[in-house]
Amino acid sequence: MKKLINGLAKVQLVLAAIFFIVFIVCVILQVASRYIPGITVFWSSTIATYSFIWMVFFGAAVTLREKEHFKLTILLDKLTGLPLLVLQIVIQLILIWFGYIMVTDGYEISQQFWGWTVNSMPQLKQGYMWLVLPITGVTFMLYAFESLIEEIIKFRKDKGGYQA
Repeated sequence: MKKLINGLAKVQLVLAAIFFIVFIVCVILQVASRYIPGITVFWSSTIATYSFIWMVFFGAAVTLREKEHFKLTILLDKLTGLPLLVLQIVIQLILIWFGYIMVTDGYEISQQFWGWTVNSMPQLKQGYMWLVLPITGVTFMLYAFESLIEEIIKFRKDKGGYQA
C-alpha cells in the first residue's frame, strides 16, 4: 500500500511540474504575442489558467501528504500522549471529510460545466478545469487516511512518549 501511495504522490508531483512548465510557456507566449508582431495566440491565457489550477491542486495534495502545508501548531506543540493522538485523529478526519466534499461537489460541478465550452477554444470543455477537484479529493482522502494510520502506529510504538 505504501508503494502505491508513494507512486501516486510522485505522479502528482511530476504532473504538477509539467503543468507548471505549460503555465510558464503559455505566459511567455502571451507576452510575446503582445510585443512581437505576427504572433497571435488566443488560447494561451486559457491554457495558462487551466494548467495553473491543476498545478496548484496537485501540489496541494502532495504538500498535504508530506505534511508541509500551513498549520497552526499551538495545540500540537503543547499536547502529548493520548490527547495529542485524539487531536491528530480529529485533524485527519476533517481532512478526509474535506476530500470527500471535494470529490462529491467537484464531480457535480464537473458534470454541470461539462457541456460548457471556452470562448477562445470552443473544443475545450470547462468541465476539465473542475475535474481536478474530485481527482485531488480522492488523493486528499487517501493521504489523510495514510497519515491517520501512521499516527496510530506511532502512538502504539511510542507508548506514553508520543509527541508531534
